[in-house]
Amino acid sequence: MRIIASALLSTLLMLSLSSNAALLQLEKGARSIEGVNIAKSAQGTLDDKKIELGSVGAGLRWKKVLLMKVKVYVAQLLISSPERFVRKSAEALKSLEDSESVAIQLSFLRSVDADTVQSSFRDALNVNKVDMNTPAIKAFLEAVRKGGDADAGASLTILVTKHSDGSESLIYEDTAGHQTRINGEKGLAYKIFSIWLGTPSDDGVASLKNDIVNP
Repeated sequence: MRIIASALLSTLLMLSLSSNAALLQLEKGARSIEGVNIAKSAQGTLDDKKIELGSVGAGLRWKKVLLMKVKVYVAQLLISSPERFVRKSAEALKSLEDSESVAIQLSFLRSVDADTVQSSFRDALNVNKVDMNTPAIKAFLEAVRKGGDADAGASLTILVTKHSDGSESLIYEDTAGHQTRINGEKGLAYKIFSIWLGTPSDDGVASLKNDIVNP
């Protein structure tokens, strides 16, 4: 039984972390989108290791409701090797594999309930043919659900860091500042960031992707 338990823990570990400090410390940038400052860079810490990130792009995520484009959030993408980010729509997602750490921060312009946030992520993962039964993906979607509603003016952050053994760790910080850690296998960052940089789930995501890739 101990061997089985150990194997399960090595495959996936979901932990609640301290929320005393923000996941990322952002360095103020020179421009804003919809009143949200776009950071020049950011710093974070994971397992006592300092993470340095540079901004590669940002944009507005809108959702078409009836005939109106409703502004939902401003997203900004930061990675540890910004010079390796490929500014081509078909290659941007794959180029994230050349960075040790990747983060995205979503600053909400309107309040969105937890179920809608989760379903929008789920739809995007489905469009990109991500296996929903993967333990890390299931844990990620559960963390989004437990994270509660995203209130207007608040931000949520997702950070994925790769380790020397090939595994990857995701930290999900909800809009209340609560952090959840999910340990998964190689390719976790690729799957999660396909939500924004993969095949767009709707026109609003396509527009956001274009803004990020072509700032």
